[in-house]
Amino acid sequence: MSSIPDHGLKEMTPVFGPESLGACKGGSFQQALACLSEGGDLKARLLLAALSHFAAKGYDGVQVKEVAEDAGVSKPTLYYHFGSKEGLFRQLCLVSLASTSARIEAMVQPFLGTPIKGVEAAEKACLDLARRYLDLLLESQEFTGFILRSIAVPSPDSGFRDLMPLVEKGLSPLGLFVNHVFGIGLEQARKEVLIFTALFGAMVEEKLRFPEYQITEDEIQWAVRRWLHGIQG
Repeated sequence: MSSIPDHGLKEMTPVFGPESLGACKGGSFQQALACLSEGGDLKARLLLAALSHFAAKGYDGVQVKEVAEDAGVSKPTLYYHFGSKEGLFRQLCLVSLASTSARIEAMVQPFLGTPIKGVEAAEKACLDLARRYLDLLLESQEFTGFILRSIAVPSPDSGFRDLMPLVEKGLSPLGLFVNHVFGIGLEQARKEVLIFTALFGAMVEEKLRFPEYQITEDEIQWAVRRWLHGIQG
C-alpha cells in the first residue's frame, strides 16, 4: 500500500540535497536538476519546469497547470508530489539553498586553511572570493534574483518568511571567511556578509534589468574596495 506524501507548508527538508545534486557533475543546481531529470527523476523534471516559469513570470504569474504541462504530467501528479504551488516553490527554494550553501562552503574552505596577513593579501583574497561568489550567482541569475527577493523582501502575506534563516545559514561560511581574514567577531562578520552579498546582488539585479549589461573587473574591484573600506575604516 503506497503512502501519500506529507505536504506541510512548513516542511524544511529539500527533496534533493547537495549529495544528490553533486552526483550529477556540472555547475549550477539548474544543471544538476536537468541531469536528474534526464535520468528519469520526475520530481527533478517538475522542479526544472517550475524554475523556468517562476523565474520568467514571478510567483503570482505562474499557474500550476502550465508547469505540469511543461513537465509532461497532469496537475494531480504535480499536486501528489508537491501539494500546491507554494509547496512546489518552497521546494525549489530549499533545493537551491541547499546547493548554494554547500558550494559556498566549498568555495570558502581553501581560504580558511591559510593565514591571510596584511592589507594587500586581504584585498587579493576578497577579490578572489568575490569573483567566485559572483560567478555562482550568475549561473542562474534570473532565479537567484527572484528567490532572494521572494524570501528576503516578501509581501506581507508571503508564506516564505521562514526561509530567511536558511539564507543566512547558507551564507554563514562567508562570515567565517571575514572572521578569518579580519579577526572580527562572528556577529559583526554576519553584518559584513549582508553588505557584501547586497553589493554583488545589486550587480545581478542590474543584469536582470538590462541583459546586455556586462559586469566588468573594474566594477568588481570597486565593490570589494568599497566593502573593505567599511571594514578597515
